Amino acid sequence: MTGLNPLKGFRDLYPKEKGVQNFIFEKVRSVARLLGYEEYDGPIVESMDLYANKSSKELLERQTFQITSKKGNPLVLRPEMTPSLARMVANKASDLTLPIKLFNIGPRFRYEAPQKGRSREFYQADFDILGTNSIVSDAESIYTIINIFLALGAIEKDFIVYINSRVEMEKYLLDLGFKKEQLKPLLNAIDKQDKLQKEEFVELLLEIEKNKERVKSLITFLNTKTVEKSPYFLKLFSLLDTYGVSKYCQINYNITRGLDYYTGIVFEVREKTKDEGGFELKRALLGGGRYDNLVSDLNKKLNIPGIGFALSDVVLIEFLQNKKLLPTDIIKPVSCLISVFNKETLNKSIEISNFLRRKGISCELYQDENTKLDKQLKFADKKEIPFVLIIGPSEIKINKVKLKNMKTGEQKDLSKEDLLKILNIKFQVTNKF
Repeated sequence: MTGLNPLKGFRDLYPKEKGVQNFIFEKVRSVARLLGYEEYDGPIVESMDLYANKSSKELLERQTFQITSKKGNPLVLRPEMTPSLARMVANKASDLTLPIKLFNIGPRFRYEAPQKGRSREFYQADFDILGTNSIVSDAESIYTIINIFLALGAIEKDFIVYINSRVEMEKYLLDLGFKKEQLKPLLNAIDKQDKLQKEEFVELLLEIEKNKERVKSLITFLNTKTVEKSPYFLKLFSLLDTYGVSKYCQINYNITRGLDYYTGIVFEVREKTKDEGGFELKRALLGGGRYDNLVSDLNKKLNIPGIGFALSDVVLIEFLQNKKLLPTDIIKPVSCLISVFNKETLNKSIEISNFLRRKGISCELYQDENTKLDKQLKFADKKEIPFVLIIGPSEIKINKVKLKNMKTGEQKDLSKEDLLKILNIKFQVTNKF
């Protein structure tokens, strides 16, 4: 017998779980549209060549689901969206009005060890601004991030945006005496330190640089609480202050991001806890940065810089649960259940359901004409449906319907028009045929 559980790291989304996911992405979409982002989509399967020299070696070799086409070409279930977006932009660059703000919501796949806030199949929202390397788009991206978390109900004490810059970090590392060829392995090592014990991190740095004093100076620098007065950071935080969101942000030199295509600003969102420096969720809630070479790597004639970020539903659900920000009424019941008294009255029940739906009132028609009325009432009660319409022979005879309030038990015989008035008052009509 086939197992009833999904594959390890994959999920079954029943209505409640899907409702939670929809709640998150409805908020995300509302922010995207408010700030002028346009939605796009691309294929779930891409050529492995698309990710070569763009994603990290670890991601490509160890964390991707790989398949082979009939012609023997290596393919990948998309682990991230940015390379696909770069390909799409390179393909239609002449048709796009730049700069352009884009977002996508869809499934991603990574062969990682499942744990709290991480799964192998997840839905992710990606936001990107392409066609400008202006610091304004850096600030706009941070502003977008903060608006998403505020839309989800989070406040300043719940999250923090850590900001760094690969360009600035390279300057600092060179000033500390490191060589140019050491920069990339050093940045990758710094990115991995959350997964390592302190001693393991020091050992990793010593593999790159034998000079213990230089490594000690680097660790001191990474732990500094002072804000580096670089022209870039001064300008960025001035803009963030103008946006009114600088209080949510902090420079953190430990943020480098592991993907090799980042060329400038990088950032992460982390959950705040009561204990300073402690995180209930060990992984970032969101990450991203500037990538100015991805499109030109695909078409040397194009110079289309970009900046973007991505956030996963899996880790966001954990965060919202930790902060008690998920609404209790994720699945809202329909306005009323239309009961079916018997086979002879079925057509009348269908007629009433059709009437209400065309007027924008959500209702559920009971799906079995052989079920007794008391069982249908219990069904409505269990699903927390507030009203039940009873349409029996006596109601049909006087051309009315009986409306039963499931909370109070009160019943009223009403004409279709009076019924509509009551339900219109009780429930906001948002959609009509």
